[in-house]
Amino acid sequence: MQSAAVDVWTARPPLLADGDCAHLAALLDDGERERAAALQLEPDRRAWGVAHALQRLALGTATGADPRDLRFATGPHGRPLLHGAAAPAFSLAHCREFVACAVAPPGGVVGVDVEAIRDGVGPELLEPFMDPLQGDGLALFYLQWTALEAYWKARGLGLSAAHPRIALEPLDGGGHAVLEASGGRRTGLVAWQLPAPDGLVLSVACDEAARVRLLALEALGPQPAGGAPLTT
Repeated sequence: MQSAAVDVWTARPPLLADGDCAHLAALLDDGERERAAALQLEPDRRAWGVAHALQRLALGTATGADPRDLRFATGPHGRPLLHGAAAPAFSLAHCREFVACAVAPPGGVVGVDVEAIRDGVGPELLEPFMDPLQGDGLALFYLQWTALEAYWKARGLGLSAAHPRIALEPLDGGGHAVLEASGGRRTGLVAWQLPAPDGLVLSVACDEAARVRLLALEALGPQPAGGAPLTT
């Protein structure tokens, strides 16, 4: 039997035409538009609006509902929930340059994170949360940081040093199994680093058996060899 798919929808707000952004903004409800308008800087307003419109598009596609008709609630730890008995699991991440929404079938778990690469970070920042992988460099740091954030979002929690520490175990087919650092037991989730524009790192955490499909509103460039079992 074919495994369930996790869809990761992406968009690049700075590259979208103003008319496209206006079309996406029409999908938002009044509260979402007010929250976007309250942000001080235009790049933040644009990214916030595109991210939440993309979330509506992704969930509307998954459920067959009109994206404008979707209604959200807030669950434990502030996690957004979609009204409906068999609602899919979903997770949203955004920065000014890039937004992503991951959607898993009902009963699944998923978390997504995107980070812009910045200098001045190192493995010591990971220490309160996880056992860092051997090595150094920005690429390795952000691979781990986005996996960490995506994992705890998949668990429905925010990042906190009060959580049990985790560890990452490289898999033969790409990606990293997420382990409990104490004892090394697998959590059942895998973190995949996905293709992203230069200067950005994108990761998703989901069930080990899930396939990951990347659905971009614009081309992200060639898919790298190996890594997650992606389709587009």
